[in-house]
Amino acid sequence: MSLGLTISAFMPSITSSGIFSSRRANNGANAMASNNPFVGLMNFDIAGGQILNAAKGVSNIARESKNSLATNIISAEESIKKMAKGDKVVSGFGKVLNFTADHINPLICATGAIKVLTADDKADAAVREGLALGTMFASEDLAKRTIGMPKISKINGKRTAVAREGWYKKNPFLDKQANALKDYCATKTVFNKSLKFLPGTLKGLAFVAASIGGYKLGLSAADLILGEKQ
Repeated sequence: MSLGLTISAFMPSITSSGIFSSRRANNGANAMASNNPFVGLMNFDIAGGQILNAAKGVSNIARESKNSLATNIISAEESIKKMAKGDKVVSGFGKVLNFTADHINPLICATGAIKVLTADDKADAAVREGLALGTMFASEDLAKRTIGMPKISKINGKRTAVAREGWYKKNPFLDKQANALKDYCATKTVFNKSLKFLPGTLKGLAFVAASIGGYKLGLSAADLILGEKQ
């Protein structure tokens, strides 16, 4: 895969995972402050998995690059792998994070279930969390299909981006504008930095906006059904 295709494939995931990890870590800190260590630790674990997913995406791009920064990234990755092989604690921690990185959504659901089970009003919490997660996942799926966000999968143990054609391509005007932006960014630089990353970054930001918007939509629906949470 060429550098351009690799950037297009992994940049949306890098962008969204980076933003989600920060929000998830903040949720973990809030849960800890609210004396809910189980939810807090699960959120921190998910944040770690999301950071790892972003790092793996950066690594994939680095392997197609030919600059010194890419060499440093690959070297650091290899050093971490060697450290993990020689240290049982680091190796065990790495296995946990790798499992989390490969199962983000199921673990988000599990965290939501723990929130419900540890809530004072479990019925109220179940409706609110169920609606919020339901609309969030539905919005994410709609966004992926609309913008053509690549699906990241493991094939023969290797992290691979599977292309997905966005629904926007069915609209000639939108397809033309998207191709024009991609062509422009492929040849332009700002402050000596290539804009090749911009289209993928925008897809990642659109996905994040859909996810957050979907979650808030579910919470708003719960407020209409149950009344605002006191």
